[in-house]
Amino acid sequence: MNSSFAYRQQILGAHTKDGWRPLNEFLKVERPTYLYNSQSILERIAKMKSAFEICKPQIHYAVKANSHPGILKLMKENDLGVDVVSKGEAQIALDQGFSSHKIIFSGVAKSKDEIEFAIEKNIFQINVESLEELRRIANIAERLQKKVAVGIRINPNIPVDTHPYITTGFRENKFGISEAQLSEVIEIVKTHSQFIQLQGLSSHIGSQIRDITPLTEALECLIKSSQMLIQQGFKLTTIDMGGGLGIDYFAEDELKEIQLIEVLGTKVAHLLKETPLQLLLEPGRWLVARSGALCAQVEYVKFNGYKNFIILNTGMNHLLRPALYKAHHRMAPLTQRKENPQKIYDIVGPICESSDVLGQDRWLYPPHEGDWLAILEAGAYGMSMSSAYNHHPFPLEVLI
Repeated sequence: MNSSFAYRQQILGAHTKDGWRPLNEFLKVERPTYLYNSQSILERIAKMKSAFEICKPQIHYAVKANSHPGILKLMKENDLGVDVVSKGEAQIALDQGFSSHKIIFSGVAKSKDEIEFAIEKNIFQINVESLEELRRIANIAERLQKKVAVGIRINPNIPVDTHPYITTGFRENKFGISEAQLSEVIEIVKTHSQFIQLQGLSSHIGSQIRDITPLTEALECLIKSSQMLIQQGFKLTTIDMGGGLGIDYFAEDELKEIQLIEVLGTKVAHLLKETPLQLLLEPGRWLVARSGALCAQVEYVKFNGYKNFIILNTGMNHLLRPALYKAHHRMAPLTQRKENPQKIYDIVGPICESSDVLGQDRWLYPPHEGDWLAILEAGAYGMSMSSAYNHHPFPLEVLI
């Protein structure tokens, strides 16, 4: 079992074997703690199912967003599949009881070992990222004498308004196969038809997308290419929109996010009304980001003669997004102090890097050493991107 996953199971078991404990018992540990709200996740699952009700999609949760075992259990109990990008994630899903027929295997650099694993486990669909990968899959399938279902990830060359590090559907990105290469895909599939089943086309154009126009444009591209392949005799069964829906990290109100997905569901249903293909969705952040908060303790309140700092016992080692993307997370003191006027602070961590900044220029009431601060909307790409840099311990995780 993946060692980090085993660690997470140990933490989960240590805190749930005797039932739920009061929140303040966890905070007495004086160790950074990720708290996840299961009700928030359940509500998000229900909202997504409702928004796409007409399409009746197969929803595959993107494990890379958060692989906490309790969260995976919620997904399974609500009949979601999973989208994985490594053998490790696939094994975690299988260990948590997901059927191999509920797993989509994505990822831009699948090794020979990973492809062999996916084929032997009868994974529902391998999303292929390159002609070279397709040839590798064909060769391994022939050696194993097994037929494998693949989806071809199309790079539709559609830019999105998001951080450049998380765009994936533009021609300058490493992901996917261009429409111009479909003729070569056809040739490879026909040559290896005994071992390759072309099941459908897929796309994933980026992350933290809050404008549905590029998503629907990418779907139109998939529909057009799918129709061309069907006319050429390929028996396609799926069409995979991927994921990428974002949230508003600056706002507490979720209404606009709900409305956006409802509009998207309606438009997708209209585009697919003449298409007999099964819609696949791969949401991650949209389902879990708002469920999580990273709770950290104030070690020092520092004034260096120029600016004020709140130094926490957590940092970029536990929440990398602000350092990597300049991402914004709202913050809320868990101890309310209003005896002194608010001041502007930079909230920083213990790591020996100047980029270890979790929030800049935040108005807060002056805290005391030992107070707790919650970093909000941290349920996605928080713990999953954490590290042991500087050899600080990993945070605890608690599903409440």
